[in-house]
Amino acid sequence: MLTSMATLVQLLERGALKKLDPQLAPGEQEFRLLYAGERLVTWITVTLPTLGSCWNIEQAPIEQLDAFMEVFASDEPLYYERAFRPIRHIAVGIWEIKTADVRIFGWFPKRDHFIGVAGDTTQRVKDYNLYTGYAGEVERFRDGLDLDEPKYVPGDQPDAVVSNFSYPF
Repeated sequence: MLTSMATLVQLLERGALKKLDPQLAPGEQEFRLLYAGERLVTWITVTLPTLGSCWNIEQAPIEQLDAFMEVFASDEPLYYERAFRPIRHIAVGIWEIKTADVRIFGWFPKRDHFIGVAGDTTQRVKDYNLYTGYAGEVERFRDGLDLDEPKYVPGDQPDAVVSNFSYPF
């Protein structure tokens, strides 16, 4: 007997995932979608608003994430620069979304669809070298979902997982 696997829509309906709202302008369409597990949703809503910038930049970390989500969800190109990469491949099928002060760890089950599992500050992730631990957490969360196979987009280059990605060099 074959058992059916869940789609992203079904996982949303079951409450296994939440859709993040990029707060686009009225009439603006989402081209890329952001989802999150409950742990990340709690971190974004409870912890992130209390944090200040470690780099003393004008935007607070919550504002940085909001700005990233708006650009990510829109059809604007994501710029991949030598000095700063807004997304970065961490391990097989696992990616990091980055702002100056925020790191979100997750994966792309489909091109232009990101599922975030864990978030932390750039400072903590770097100071305590938390990349491997967060990659493991993402993998365990992903493996625990009965998501349709393949569960992630293969590849380690941003244009494998995100459309309209721009390399300025």
